[in-house]
Amino acid sequence: MDFYNDLSRQLLKTSSSANKLYKKTSNEMDSIEDSNLFFDLAVKATTTQMAYLEHNRANHLMIKNVFESFQ
Repeated sequence: MDFYNDLSRQLLKTSSSANKLYKKTSNEMDSIEDSNLFFDLAVKATTTQMAYLEHNRANHLMIKNVFESFQ
């Protein structure tokens, strides 16, 4: 369970850094290589955000199930 303790924080950090690079790159696109980088950053920002939200949803459901099992 130690792996899951830091996973949420790590996903949020990755999402934030990818999102910052994504916004910075969107203003400075000049060449095809920049557009490829922009696309890669967009994909990374989206997938890390989805993973973060899914991790929080799964944690919430596990806690909910624990509380419901005691009722």
